[in-house]
Amino acid sequence: MNNNRQQHPGVVFGAWLKAKRQAKGVIARIFAGQIWLSPSKYAEVEVGVVGWIGEKQEKIIPILLELADVEIEKFNKMLQAAKGAVKLTFETIFQKDDLKPVRAAHTQIVFRPLPA
Repeated sequence: MNNNRQQHPGVVFGAWLKAKRQAKGVIARIFAGQIWLSPSKYAEVEVGVVGWIGEKQEKIIPILLELADVEIEKFNKMLQAAKGAVKLTFETIFQKDDLKPVRAAHTQIVFRPLPA
């Protein structure tokens, strides 16, 4: 991901949300279920795709993370900035090469004989 994308409001919001979730010690998969998102959709939220965040999530996330009033204000402000910015999608965040399986990234495969 290039520097411009790292400054995108969606990416900043996703990183902030991830840090808050981790600070509470909640596993991403569990948190996703608690806010009525699939784990894959929530994973996209943490990298900057905020389109999955609807009214339900806007209400429940601050409660689950036990955010103080100041943090709730920051949450809402960051989320609105992210939703107002150019929309990010999974395809715009990751390039095709980023998604190759690790084993496919190795062009030379060396087969060694098994010990007798």
